[in-house]
Amino acid sequence: MISWKSIWASECLLRRGAYRACIVAVLAFSASACGWLTGAVVTVENVGAHRLDQIRLEVGGGTVEIKSLDAGEKVSVRPEIKGDSSLRIHYRDNNEDAVCDGDVYFTNNLRVRVEAEIGDGVCRVVDVTD
Repeated sequence: MISWKSIWASECLLRRGAYRACIVAVLAFSASACGWLTGAVVTVENVGAHRLDQIRLEVGGGTVEIKSLDAGEKVSVRPEIKGDSSLRIHYRDNNEDAVCDGDVYFTNNLRVRVEAEIGDGVCRVVDVTD
């Protein structure tokens, strides 16, 4: 004979399993979805008339290398931010060394989106975080 007690116990186990599954799903989604909340993205565009070489971004306590950008080309990178910093871009423009300093702020766990335009004497760095 089935007792009410055994039915109640099995229902509790089913509910507990469903709750656990729901909690695990929410935690997994939260962990994967939070990437858009934090992190940095730097987009560099060559607005000059010729190719830029040896592009190097100093940001967040590290360096990101970009080999080159043809005229009109742009690339986005996700630098690892290890410490507070601004942005400095070193590159070769028409066989001359050039530097572009950006007055933008990078720190750990802060979502930052930056667009930089370089080439032919142009140095424009804008924080476009929305």
